[in-house]
Amino acid sequence: MSQPLSDFRWRLAPVLLACLSMPVGLHAETLAQAMDQAVQVDGQLQASEHQVSAAQAALAAAQGQALPSFAVDGLYNHWSQAPAVQATVPMLGTLQMPVMEVNGGVYRAGVSVPLYTSGALSSNAQAAEATVGAARSASERSRQDLRLQVAEAYINVLRARSLLDLADSGVQTLASHLTDVKAYLDKGLVARGDLLAAQAASDNARQDRIRAQTALQIAESAYNRLLGRPLAQPVVIDEIAVNPAELATLDTGRTRAEVTALIRQTEALRAQSDAARAQGGPQVLLSAGFNQMDNRYLAKEGLWNVAVGLHWSLFDGGVYSSQADALAAKADAVAAQRADAETQIALQQRADRLRVDEAAARIDAAQSAVAQADENLRVARDRYQSGVGTNTEVLDAETLRLKSHNNLSNARHDHALAVQRLKRDYDAL
Repeated sequence: MSQPLSDFRWRLAPVLLACLSMPVGLHAETLAQAMDQAVQVDGQLQASEHQVSAAQAALAAAQGQALPSFAVDGLYNHWSQAPAVQATVPMLGTLQMPVMEVNGGVYRAGVSVPLYTSGALSSNAQAAEATVGAARSASERSRQDLRLQVAEAYINVLRARSLLDLADSGVQTLASHLTDVKAYLDKGLVARGDLLAAQAASDNARQDRIRAQTALQIAESAYNRLLGRPLAQPVVIDEIAVNPAELATLDTGRTRAEVTALIRQTEALRAQSDAARAQGGPQVLLSAGFNQMDNRYLAKEGLWNVAVGLHWSLFDGGVYSSQADALAAKADAVAAQRADAETQIALQQRADRLRVDEAAARIDAAQSAVAQADENLRVARDRYQSGVGTNTEVLDAETLRLKSHNNLSNARHDHALAVQRLKRDYDAL
């Protein structure tokens, strides 16, 4: 029996609204397109990319410390009185001779370059380079996590849409059966209890449809949020075609971004430890420059100079060594985290492979169940219309049909989701 016209209008309204809201020529969005869109607008991913830029700038600064530096200095000074030297001269007594004017300036332009730092500069550069690698790995992890979130939201929309279609079919089936029951009741062929049971089942189906419609709207809103769109914007997406060959090409030897980040963090901390320890070693600096002094008492106010400086902290109370030990301990802690992360990732990869296989097997079983349930409903309705079956048989058959189709929908979308999660396990999204 056909569905009432009001139900068709109710069902078609969202579809018509989506079509009217779409620009002419716009095609359904694919999962790859959705992922690319989310990457462009996600704030967390942009923040991680800024962290990479910051680490690169810190690396440039660390490398620049080993290069010659050129600086200009100036000092203008006022004395309370002109500085002078005092000397005792026979026959003349004590004399004072000024050596500097009351007001005067000293200016210097020079270049300096570290000659030897006990390895501090090279260790700082190594630490900064490792930090860049850690930041890049962290950014890649954020990218992979975001793409998986989009895949989950995308599949949730498809799942909710499938369940809404199933709820629609349930409303139609039970509405048609209710019409049959009413017709038989008018002819006195069935009891009033059949009508009450059919009416209750039809009302429950309409409630299920309302819940399915709300679930779809929520799923679409969550999807739109990830893509930076208005929450109520119509969603038009493609079904996901799972290609088993994709899983055969996964690079199982690839190191996950999370593990790579921990490796780089460990390297950075160990290099920082070496740099801290080197601070207590000899530090040799070469400098040269031109000095200009505004002092009329000098024979020559402009002088060149070259200097070599040495600094060696023979005793510092254990400050540098303690700082180095602290950083080394942090490096050991991160290394331990890496070992734990590797076992967790291995477990996750195994579990997701099993879930892919499980969902694939469920699809085969559910397809067979759907065929049997559809046929069972057809037989039950034929028997009821022929007067040899009961109302309960029809309602039970419809319940079984809905459950079978629901199981098939869940198996298909669980399989698609398991595939996406397995690809994420190998940073292949």
